[in-house]
Amino acid sequence: MRSSTSLVSILAATFDEDRHRGGARRHDHHRALLESRAARSSRSARLRAEILHVVRRDRHSLTDYACRLPDGKIGRVAVLELNGEWTLVCRVA
Repeated sequence: MRSSTSLVSILAATFDEDRHRGGARRHDHHRALLESRAARSSRSARLRAEILHVVRRDRHSLTDYACRLPDGKIGRVAVLELNGEWTLVCRVA
């Protein structure tokens, strides 16, 4: 049987165990991420990122207002300049 220990020491031991649980796996994952980083992205990756940036550059215009998309899903209202006029459109959030 255990000697009398206070609830505080039992909780402290439990917190310690929880904090260190899975630590080795987390460290291994972090180490693998650090080792896999390239010094510089490939040209194709940079080109792909630039294309996505151009395609999605109007995403900054999304507002907090919800709207209904034609397929029935919920989107967000975006403010876009189309043909010289500011227009409200419903976009995928």
